[in-house]
Amino acid sequence: MNNSLPAMQQAAEEAEFQLCAAKDVLEWQHALIKAIHLDHLHDGGKGIGTLFEVAKYFSDTSFGGVYSAIDQFKELGESVAQNAEMSNRGAHGLGTSLSLAEFAKGRQIDAAAQLGITQQALNTALKLNRQIQVLEMPDGSVTAVETKAFPAPGRRARQ
Repeated sequence: MNNSLPAMQQAAEEAEFQLCAAKDVLEWQHALIKAIHLDHLHDGGKGIGTLFEVAKYFSDTSFGGVYSAIDQFKELGESVAQNAEMSNRGAHGLGTSLSLAEFAKGRQIDAAAQLGITQQALNTALKLNRQIQVLEMPDGSVTAVETKAFPAPGRRARQ
């Protein structure tokens, strides 16, 4: 592996490829096991040695790429800068999180346009005090996430 770390997306794509390749090898090994069984039943086991060698080859060579992809993810995870001063270290740590009211204060039309909704929908959400957090990403994009109780309060239980 070279010294530069791949981007997370590149590592994920490589890991997906390696896992698909490993899945293929497992399917081939399963087919070999069936072939060994059939050879034993119908030909007295004459071809078992050769089939076993193919199975051994798959076993010895098949998962190196998977282990390499796991190592890349581990290295990527260890290389991410850790910021102990960051107040929200969860999934929203990449950007700034604001309540919908904070995000839209004094600029409902612009805020609604950024979120891809109408100003009326934004105003309704604010009036209903919906629990919506707006995530502002470093690239300037925004995403809104609503937290709701489940099941909804006041819902009747099924009888």
